[in-house]
Amino acid sequence: MKPVNNKSLLHFIFDQMDKLDKKEIDLNDAKAQALLAKQANNTMKYELDRVHTEIKLRDFNVTHGSDIQMRNVEGKVFD
Repeated sequence: MKPVNNKSLLHFIFDQMDKLDKKEIDLNDAKAQALLAKQANNTMKYELDRVHTEIKLRDFNVTHGSDIQMRNVEGKVFD
C-alpha cells in the first residue's frame, strides 16, 4: 500500500509501529520511515495552507475590487 492521503499515511504509520513492536523492522528503519512520513505530512500541510491563502486572496479581490494574483511557482518546469 502506498500512502496517498492523510488516511493512508496514518494507516502506514500504524502498520510500521506494529512492525517495530513485533521486531519486524529495526529502530533505524522506523526512524527513516518516520522522517519520510513527516515530510509527506509537511507537503500535505503546505497544500492546505496554499488553498487557504488562495481563498483569502479571492475574498480580498472581491471585497476591494482588486485583481491580485498569486504566482504559480509549482507550475514552473525545471531548467
